[in-house]
Amino acid sequence: MIKFINILGLVILGLFVFVSTTEAKVLPRYKTAGKAVSKSYAAPVGISVSARFRGDRQALNVYFNNLKNATDVSYTLTYETNGKAEGAGGSVDVSAGNATRELLFGTCSSGVCRYHTGITGMKLEVVSQLLSGKKSVKRFRIKV
Repeated sequence: MIKFINILGLVILGLFVFVSTTEAKVLPRYKTAGKAVSKSYAAPVGISVSARFRGDRQALNVYFNNLKNATDVSYTLTYETNGKAEGAGGSVDVSAGNATRELLFGTCSSGVCRYHTGITGMKLEVVSQLLSGKKSVKRFRIKV
């Protein structure tokens, strides 16, 4: 029993010695260079764009939000299918506030759609003219 207490005492003493010699490093905080920018001098707010595949992955749904911050918005979708360049493009009515576009990977005529296969290199580019007069270009590389 005394041997057990001595061993237990040595283990506890060893833990205290080990813990007391370890040193925790505190990482430096992020510092901003220069003065803080007040809200009145902040960069103008642009539009918000997001894209999601349609459930069957035969089209891309593009969502445009905060259109009230722009005077003009246009988009271009480009991709290659079997070595041939294809795509779709258009513009958005900014007076709507929010808009959605479904960009089909193929062509439709008289209710019959023919979808492209072997799609590679898909890119979406959205160009908007902001109320401040600045031009905003957002580019997306889309993995098919």
